[in-house]
Amino acid sequence: MTPDGLLRQLKKRNCFVIAYYYKDGLTKGKWTTQKGALDALGVSQAELSLALKVAALPTAIVNLFESATGVTPYSVRVIREVIARDGLQTVLQRIGEHVAAGRTLPARAVLATINGQGTASRRALRYLGDPENKVLSKTLDSPKNISDRYHLGVTRGEWTTYSSCARALDISRKNIRDAVYMMALRGSLPVSFGEAELTFAVGRKLLALDKELGRQTLLQRVRNLSPGGSEATPETVLRELNGVNVLTSDHYRIRIRKGRGTRRLIIECIDAGALLPYRRDIERAIRKVVKRVTVSPEEIEAIRSISNDRKL
Repeated sequence: MTPDGLLRQLKKRNCFVIAYYYKDGLTKGKWTTQKGALDALGVSQAELSLALKVAALPTAIVNLFESATGVTPYSVRVIREVIARDGLQTVLQRIGEHVAAGRTLPARAVLATINGQGTASRRALRYLGDPENKVLSKTLDSPKNISDRYHLGVTRGEWTTYSSCARALDISRKNIRDAVYMMALRGSLPVSFGEAELTFAVGRKLLALDKELGRQTLLQRVRNLSPGGSEATPETVLRELNGVNVLTSDHYRIRIRKGRGTRRLIIECIDAGALLPYRRDIERAIRKVVKRVTVSPEEIEAIRSISNDRKL
């Protein structure tokens, strides 16, 4: 005989176990209806009904669970709701990558994937041809690398939250969350910060501006940056976005002349103190000019080699 409330003591009510005991009792004549089995099994009508509907789910979805214990009535309810909302084809497309790779996932990761949570992460990694090799080989020491690793983990079903990612990577949840937010904000602003330039310090200042001003106002300020702002250093961009040290038009009058010796150029301007915070931008512009008018030793050697070949 099946004791009353047999399954009530189970912390996670596995659909397969519920269905097995229900069908076994039905075969042995212990009950003839679902209602008659509820008290004996210690489950609700909804739990029993959902457990019996597992058989109607696509095999690819059920096999994605790493353990049968993850296939609970709650899981079945979520899956059925998503299929009804988004369509079976969409759901199968979302899990297609995992199915093709033969992966199995924890229940939470299965539900997140089916619900489309991995879509944003796949979009964040789309610029990488082979994200796994490129992301896994990098040191987690910058917002970009941490953000990429978080998104890769989501697409692979390793985690579904910042907290679980933080535990797995032994990185603070705040750093992971901020890194993801920074890279998303950077992608929406027409300002080209290099990977090395977008540090946590710079990124958090941008996030603070985004929170203070709002995205639309911040976008407008970025568009109104001074000429060359799209290639400016982060420090310059932050100063201009905050309205600090923005120069008047008479500062455009700049002259460069030769200094004493062969290693000095002198920049003459209206106010050297006002331009000094922009020295990195000035150095960057000069380096571009130097690169354009100089030839590397390798190129010189190649030219000599070609000339010698022609003489022969």
